Amino acid sequence: MGSGADLQDLVRAGVAVILATRDRELRPELARAWGPTLSHGGARLTVCVEATADSAMASSLKDGAPVAATLSRLTSHATVQLKGVPVEVCTPTAQRLRAVAAHIDRFAAEGELVGMPEAFARGLVGRELLDVTIEVTRLTDETPGPDIGRPL
Repeated sequence: MGSGADLQDLVRAGVAVILATRDRELRPELARAWGPTLSHGGARLTVCVEATADSAMASSLKDGAPVAATLSRLTSHATVQLKGVPVEVCTPTAQRLRAVAAHIDRFAAEGELVGMPEAFARGLVGRELLDVTIEVTRLTDETPGPDIGRPL
């Protein structure tokens, strides 16, 4: 990973996205997320995380617990991690759900390139989603290799 354009390209690809946070007792919460979108010059990441409105994940996000979003490309293992705090947690709009659907299409296509059947890839998608916007405070290259952990 090099430039901001590289990051935008990665976010727009069929990446696997995992969102992690923790509750007040420091118990971890982890879920898949879909439809990643960068805004404010890369300072904000919005994703739809697989979580019900009354889940521990939703509570942690609404409490403003720190968040780490890891995005990894299946075909190259190019990976970044964006850390920050949630600034908005809400029900996804129709526009956000279209972004999720488009991302799932790209994820399924990327998965097929590494031997993942499309039906399996689509089966990974949860039924209930929450839209989360994260104010990014730290961005690192997590691609396996000598630069792992390097700030971007």
